[in-house]
Amino acid sequence: MSFKQQLIEMDACQEAIDWVENRTIKEAWTDCQRGDWMLWLLEQMEGEKGWLDEKKIMLLGCWCTRRALKYVPEGETRPLKAIETKEKWAKGETTREEMDVARSVAMTAASDAEWAAARSAAWAAVNDTVNDSANDAARSAAWAAAWAAAYAAASDAEWNAVWDAANDTTCDVTWTAAYNKESSIQTDYIRTQFTPPKGDLCLSNNN
Repeated sequence: MSFKQQLIEMDACQEAIDWVENRTIKEAWTDCQRGDWMLWLLEQMEGEKGWLDEKKIMLLGCWCTRRALKYVPEGETRPLKAIETKEKWAKGETTREEMDVARSVAMTAASDAEWAAARSAAWAAVNDTVNDSANDAARSAAWAAAWAAAYAAASDAEWNAVWDAANDTTCDVTWTAAYNKESSIQTDYIRTQFTPPKGDLCLSNNN
């Protein structure tokens, strides 16, 4: 079965399926420039032989989230606290309950943040799905970190003007370039931390 067909069976997003084309798993992992896509695949394969477990995926997500902390207002420590607590949980140094408390505090920071980039960084630190999936939170963090970098870059390009990426070509180009750059940094790092095992994906536990 081709990797593309396996992604279809795993209900991957259409954009990723179209991008894969005829690539093998190895080729896709080498070529991919979307950290959230890579973390999504790790999420789907969590616990399978040769793949990462939940806590290691969480640590990758925390690394991505830290990339966005530079956009958090000076003196605002709640997102960092949430990240550090998640890292401690992944290393077995704290409880899930303590992690949930830190996440709740950071969630308040996200709603209080004035700038969208800072909000994105704060949400990246706390984002979990309804079933509290640590790896899904990691995937969301990768996207949010890239988004925060892109928003900040586009805003800087038109600091004294009303920013509207949908209608301003200059800002839109700047946004895209910044997003792609941050995504590339994330994917390069993820590749240093993990290489998929050889062979087809085992779908038995995922569908």
